[in-house]
Amino acid sequence: MKIHLTVFKIAVIVVLAACSSSSGDTQTEPALQATNTPLPSATSTSLPTATTGPAKILLYMPPGTDLSYAQEIEPAIADLAKQAGFQFERLSEPIETYLTNEVKLAVLIPPDPGIAALAQAYPGIHFLGIGIPGLMPSNNVSVVGTADDRPDQQGFIAGYLSTVLTEDWRVGIISAGDTIPGNAARNAFINGVVFFCGLCRPVVPPFINYPVYYDLPSGAAPEEGQLAVDFLIGQGVQTVYVHPGVGDLTLLENLAQSGLKLIGGIDPPASIQGSWIASVKNDTSSAIREIWPRIMAGESGIVVNPTIEINNRNETLFSPGRQRHVEQVLDELSSGYIDTGINPLTGETIY
Repeated sequence: MKIHLTVFKIAVIVVLAACSSSSGDTQTEPALQATNTPLPSATSTSLPTATTGPAKILLYMPPGTDLSYAQEIEPAIADLAKQAGFQFERLSEPIETYLTNEVKLAVLIPPDPGIAALAQAYPGIHFLGIGIPGLMPSNNVSVVGTADDRPDQQGFIAGYLSTVLTEDWRVGIISAGDTIPGNAARNAFINGVVFFCGLCRPVVPPFINYPVYYDLPSGAAPEEGQLAVDFLIGQGVQTVYVHPGVGDLTLLENLAQSGLKLIGGIDPPASIQGSWIASVKNDTSSAIREIWPRIMAGESGIVVNPTIEINNRNETLFSPGRQRHVEQVLDELSSGYIDTGINPLTGETIY
């Protein structure tokens, strides 16, 4: 029995030795070991992104711009751009070079440099036309009405104002009779005078039917302007309204030197301030401030028509009491309570 057990043990040892020998021919995978080598980390390098400069507001003054008009509206635009954190630029060279992705708003004034075509070529830029006749709003074009949107209202209040201040109603107007705005201003001036004085018959000579008017063609030479001065003096006129766009500084100086008191649609030059009663003009700056927040909010195709204001008042010639009276009439005119009796689209008298 002991012999058999011994033999069994020997057999088992032989078998184990054989298994151990054969396993030496087989390659086993080494065990994975944790190491202290760090994984690759993300670097600061990333894909390039498009970069732009600060957003810009452009004011473009094309060739032929009325510099006094540009100087009137530029402060409002520059101030609003600064408040909004935009960079403001005023341009006189061709604007196309400056219409980059940084431009938030391009403001353009007369003469029209072709806003409609620019708006189509640059659909990502909002254009604001100020005082450009016939400009229509579109997807990226907004409009502040033209300087002569309501020449009839300007003429009417100028006629009323001149008559309030002038003895025996001896007033007159110089306007561009070859234009619709000029005709509208002239006919409305007459209605404004009559609105105050009725028949307007002077009590001392010369017995002229006031008001009188002189149609001066647009672009008239200085000699033609002098003819207007001579005519008004010959008619005994004491106060004259010079409609915007008529004549030049020479005409205004000749009127002032002849002793006439002046109402106009501009800021008076220093040389004639002593003869200047007041300016009747559109409040374009207020209209710009009204339309601005809507444009900044993403609206487009907006139209805002400026109201009429009376400024550059000479209190020596235009007392505070009369100012309040005329302001009341202007408020009623602007609200539609008073009508000019003129068709502003044709310049013709309705009644």
